[in-house]
Amino acid sequence: MWTYRLIYICALAGSILFRILYPYWFSLYFMNLVLLLIPFDFLISLPGMLTGRISLAAPRILEYGAEGTLTLTTIRKRRLPAGRIKVNLQITNDDYSTRRSILCDAESNSLYKIAVDATRSGATFYQFKRIIATSIFGLFSVPVIIDRRISVLVLPAPVKPSNIISLPRGVILRPKPGGGFSEDHELRPYRPGDPIRNIHWKISAKHDSIIIREPLIPPAHSRLVNVMKWKNVHERDLILGRLRWISDYLLKWELPYYIKHGEDGTVAEITNTGALFEYLYCALSGIEQSFPLPSSLPVRFMWVFRVDAK
Repeated sequence: MWTYRLIYICALAGSILFRILYPYWFSLYFMNLVLLLIPFDFLISLPGMLTGRISLAAPRILEYGAEGTLTLTTIRKRRLPAGRIKVNLQITNDDYSTRRSILCDAESNSLYKIAVDATRSGATFYQFKRIIATSIFGLFSVPVIIDRRISVLVLPAPVKPSNIISLPRGVILRPKPGGGFSEDHELRPYRPGDPIRNIHWKISAKHDSIIIREPLIPPAHSRLVNVMKWKNVHERDLILGRLRWISDYLLKWELPYYIKHGEDGTVAEITNTGALFEYLYCALSGIEQSFPLPSSLPVRFMWVFRVDAK
């Protein structure tokens, strides 16, 4: 913007000098034209400068090493003339903070893309610090107030732990108390006290003995993954990478579980990948975890897995 102002000052000085050296009507008109350029630039550009906006968009979650793009888009509700928009973007990670200046075009829906650094895990925050809209000729500028802050979470790569021999091998079903309907069941011989409605008449007639269809359900899960606290970024990536591997394994078998951070940390219930990503987002961005407590914790966990950096 200062470049355009300097050019205008030079043009104004040249028009005055031209008027002095050539005192005729043409030099007067030329000098007045240069002088009128100031109010013309201000009046014609002000509505467009006040209505210009910038949107910020990026993927919320990225895998380690994947390609991601942060996109800035110019938005203008009306077709009003205006100059470019200068954006100061604050980029903050857990180990660095920097600012980046971006000059966006005045045309509506103009895109400016920035590659997201996915070579390190963690949460990276992008926030507008200062936005300046300029006039057509770059002689004036007005600040634009936009409070926008987004984050991109780069997940650590899954790391296979060493003691996987203790992992559960699928769901263990148990008889449903009181009987009733269930998608899973087993066939067994009749025992005194079994309800008549559970008799499988077709198979009983084939085997010439009373066969019972016993409904089965999975027991209430009581699995705990105890995530130890880390001392540095390397340990954090290793521990959370092992947690991802364990979680993928358990959820593949449809085995929900609980996570406990440290010996005295809060307990979070993980039933799907989305819940795990929310946990990782808090852990990687340093946000205090405020998960709702599970409705009922088991009195005793039947399976406990410790995840640490060893």
